[in-house]
Amino acid sequence: MGRFKFNVAFIVLPIMIIELWKISLVKGFRVAALITVIISVLLAIQPDASQLTGFAIPMMVMLCDKPDKQRLRKYLVGILTILIIFSWVFLDNLPAVAYVENIVSLSASMGLIWLIISIISLAILPIPFLLFPPKSFKLPSICVGLYYIIILVSTLFGNFPVPLMGYGISPIIGYYMSITWYAKSKINS
Repeated sequence: MGRFKFNVAFIVLPIMIIELWKISLVKGFRVAALITVIISVLLAIQPDASQLTGFAIPMMVMLCDKPDKQRLRKYLVGILTILIIFSWVFLDNLPAVAYVENIVSLSASMGLIWLIISIISLAILPIPFLLFPPKSFKLPSICVGLYYIIILVSTLFGNFPVPLMGYGISPIIGYYMSITWYAKSKINS
């Protein structure tokens, strides 16, 4: 029996975006911003440029949505931008694993139809969050969709796991949790 290995970021970050939106409403900007910076520092230390970028940019959009506290919001954007740049400068140099990071190339090697199906299946992931957000939860829904777009696009620029197609259950668990939140939010709004 082998050990289970999970990519915690794939599981937790989409839900953290939603929860940090709730925290920003209840506890305020400062608490949500502090938690965002702590999570971003942890992702930068790991280093995981795709996950950090996928988390930090939607959080900048979310936390800078309101016009008050402009000075604090500028500091937040500055800190998160520095962390993103740091993570991309110091990328992990591990070689790509074909069935994780290069899964789209593997599907292309099987034929044009498989490549088209692969690209369509990946493009569908963020669509509900972006194009059909729940009325009462528009901002967190768009931010989760933005997270998935960034994660997908980042696979073009480095050896990062392709969500849902690549090997591993973690992206599937994370997507299932976020799409479950989305479905419940659509029903309740």
